[in-house]
Amino acid sequence: MAHLLLKHHLFLDDIVIDATVGNGHDTLFLAPLVKHIYAFDIQQQAIDTTNALLLNNEIKNVTLILDSHEHFKSYVKSFKAAVFNLGYLPGGNKAITTQSDITLKTLQSMLEVLEIDGFIQLVVYSGHDQGKIESDQLSIYLNTLSSDHYKVLKIDLPFQDNHPPYLYMIYKK
Repeated sequence: MAHLLLKHHLFLDDIVIDATVGNGHDTLFLAPLVKHIYAFDIQQQAIDTTNALLLNNEIKNVTLILDSHEHFKSYVKSFKAAVFNLGYLPGGNKAITTQSDITLKTLQSMLEVLEIDGFIQLVVYSGHDQGKIESDQLSIYLNTLSSDHYKVLKIDLPFQDNHPPYLYMIYKK
């Protein structure tokens, strides 16, 4: 569902932020759809894995950045969209997770400078302790956004076991 929405809303002249590179699958998916991607992660393992994936697929429109997404303004001046996969690096150290305070700070900063008609997509994993905290904090924060300026879509699987991930799309009007 996340990729379907991205494919529908992105165009070849768009600049996108991949705020949580992970193993690079979203970066690889996004690359042929957009002009350029600024891809962030705090773990060298994620950057290295993604770099190898991009090289193997001859992808050249990505800037990989070993830094927290909270510092995006140091690298990106304007952008149409941002994508987040919250939680921990699949196959990595599960003790290293996204943190709700940093996620919320970054989200707030991004929404301030996000292009009109742009969007931020968040895939939220609430099945681990930090993920539950982050999920709860996101819900509280998103409820405070002005409906005059933003539309928030939530897609979830409410009747599944084991707290499956769910999706937020935040559109800036």
